[in-house]
Formats: sequence, structure tokens, C-alpha cells
Amino acid sequence: MRSIFIILAAPLLIGATKYAGEFQDLGAGARALAMGGAGIAQSVDPSAIYFNPAGSLFLARSLHLMHAENFGGLVRNEFGSLVIPRSNAALGLGFQLLTAGGIKFTTLPDTNRPPGIDNPPYAYDTVGTKDAILYINAARGNGMFAYGGNLKIYYRDLVAISGFGGGLDLGGMLNLEYVRIGITIRDFVLSPLIWSNGTKETIASKIVLGVAPVIPLEKIESRITLECDFLKYIDLPGFAINTGFEFGYHNVLFGRLGINQGNFTLGAGLRFKKLVLDYAFINHSYLKDSNKFSAGLEF
Repeated sequence: MRSIFIILAAPLLIGATKYAGEFQDLGAGARALAMGGAGIAQSVDPSAIYFNPAGSLFLARSLHLMHAENFGGLVRNEFGSLVIPRSNAALGLGFQLLTAGGIKFTTLPDTNRPPGIDNPPYAYDTVGTKDAILYINAARGNGMFAYGGNLKIYYRDLVAISGFGGGLDLGGMLNLEYVRIGITIRDFVLSPLIWSNGTKETIASKIVLGVAPVIPLEKIESRITLECDFLKYIDLPGFAINTGFEFGYHNVLFGRLGINQGNFTLGAGLRFKKLVLDYAFINHSYLKDSNKFSAGLEF
């Protein structure tokens, strides 16, 4: 598997800027995030376009909304997506907004002297940052196999500097009766980010392979879904792994657990006819916990 990732990654790395694409990594959809952020091989709601752009083909016409309070509310993550399938093709649209507030700007009473007891720093303003990403999705295929892409447009406002750029995600998904397999290349080739001061960064690609066995429990009309995603950040050494577990009772009540790169996750879901509600909790080793809420509607 390591050699496969290296072959795919080699032409994507040249000129990449380390960590430039981290603002995209907070995720979308409380269901997948409760399962450790493992969502490459599954397509259950429109948040699937974030994980794998091929997934929109396997969905009903539906709308998805998510609100997340990350790291104890330090960073808010709003996500909305709409998917409209048509025969052997599907179109989707998504929008993600990340905001961080309460950032203090400080200065000195006497800027000509170094800080000290008689010249202590003080906050003179409080500001916030914003990151916005627009996803334009398209997928084609049949009931078993699909391929698709996301055209992304993003804007970043970091107070002292702002920037804009674009990228392309590619994905494929195999949907069998008892197992689903997916692969995604996020930011295929290199995604540019152009800053207001004239500098330019490029976002390195990330390759993710996901495998999701499905175990039916026919006697109690339930189902167990497992998933393991193998992530290769092209600009970082080694691999990361996300794993998730879901127990679905009568396709109405759901319980979920997962591990997201060492962080424990859990959550629950409720489906009532065409309405779906999901919740995810993520524990962070060195930061406050995150809570994520999703709602979806088929129409």
C-alpha cells in the first residue's frame, strides 16, 4: 500500500507549502465525525461531498446542515450542502465557514520602550478570522461504481492579511452489498492560495483510501457499519488512520464510536421518515472538546 501512495503522490508534491491546507481539515457532518472522521467509503448524507466527491451519486435529493463548536467554542464550523441526483449523474453544492473570535491585539503604553513592569502590554482591540470554502460537486456512475470531483473556491481573512484560491478534489467509490470502498485525492495537483501582500502558497495534496464493511443483523432488523480510512498527507511523513463504528437499529436509532488520529469520538443519530438528526463529540488531547450538530432532510 505504501508504494501505491508514493506513486500517486510524487507528481503532487513539488512546490507545496507545509500546513497551508489545514483550514480544510475540521470536517463536515456529525455522523462521519462521530465515527472518527472516517467517511471516504460511505455516502449517507450530502456531507459526503466533503469526504468523497463521488458519493453524491448514491444519495437521494437532500439537504444537510451542520453547526460545530470546536475546541470549546474557540473555532466555529458551519457547513451546508445540497445534492440533486439524476439517473446516472449527480450535482452538489456545499459551503463551509470557519470563524475564530476573541483574538486580542495588544500594544504598549510606550511603543518606543520594551515591555516591562512599568510598560505592560494591554489589549486595544478584539478581532476574528474567517475561512470560507465553496464546493461545486459533480459525479457520474451507476448503482455500483461512481467517480466525481469538487471544484473548490476559498477565501481566507486572517485580519492582518487575506487571500483567495481554488482547488480540485477527485474521488471514486465502489458500492457493494457488504462492503464499500472509496478513494479521494484532495487538492489534486497543487491548489494555489494568493495573499493580499502578493505572496503565494500552494496546498499539498492528501490521498485517502477508505474501506467500510457492512454487517446486517437481520434478526433484529439492524446493521453494523465499520470504516477504516488511511490518510497520506503528501507534505508530512508517515500515515494517519481514522476508524469508526456505527450500530443502526431499525434504521431509526444510531450509536457511533471512533478514533480520529488518536482522538476519541462518539455520537448518536435519529432518523424520522425523511428527517435525520446527528450529534458528534470529539475529545482532544491538549485542547477543549468539540461538539457538532447536524440535520438533514430528503425531499
